[in-house]
Amino acid sequence: MNKYKHIIFDLDDTILDFQDSEQKALKQIIMQYKLPYTQETIAVYKQINEELWSSLETGSISREDVLDTRFSLFLKEFNIEENGAKVEEMYREHLNEGHKTMPHAYELLNALRMKGYKLYVGTNGVGKTQRKRLTDAELQGYFEQLFISEEIGYEKPNPNFFHYIFDALHTHHKEEFLMIGDRLTSDIQGAINVGIDCVWFNPKKSEPPLHSPKSTYTVSNLMQIIDLLEK
Repeated sequence: MNKYKHIIFDLDDTILDFQDSEQKALKQIIMQYKLPYTQETIAVYKQINEELWSSLETGSISREDVLDTRFSLFLKEFNIEENGAKVEEMYREHLNEGHKTMPHAYELLNALRMKGYKLYVGTNGVGKTQRKRLTDAELQGYFEQLFISEEIGYEKPNPNFFHYIFDALHTHHKEEFLMIGDRLTSDIQGAINVGIDCVWFNPKKSEPPLHSPKSTYTVSNLMQIIDLLEK
């Protein structure tokens, strides 16, 4: 029998298609401020956003810094001065509506539940947003518990994020845990930091950056997780 009992899933771009939700919400903001809706405009936002989230993962800024400044910095690139928190609120309303799932998400979760695994969400996200999207996608019932960074006070890859989960589940048998996620710097590095096995979900089959953390397993299709669990 497989040694894993507890499987922790990242949410965005692992179970839910965050790229789809983000694109639709971002389009509303870009049009609201009468900016050109082009790949170049989107790229400006994504670079700012990615840099801020990377700083959050290293602990150099807070979640509030990310959410309150990403849109003010973005709009400043187009010579628009605006309160970032105000724009974030508008963006969040649109983002909350996005609940498209990744290919084979339902199929995988069904199969794992049928096989007796305990499933959890472990996400760096905003509680209200993540819970609404899961509910709208009719996915919440698959998970025993939801561990959301805003609610527990720690972000992946901080070891305390995972220690919080171990404590909540009253078990520190790390060999029984498996973390599945798409971000090397948070999901995979976080798992490595606490000594649990991990799966890097890499649907684009991207080459990992030099010196990036090494996952226990790598899959490009969610259903490949079934195969590796049965080995």
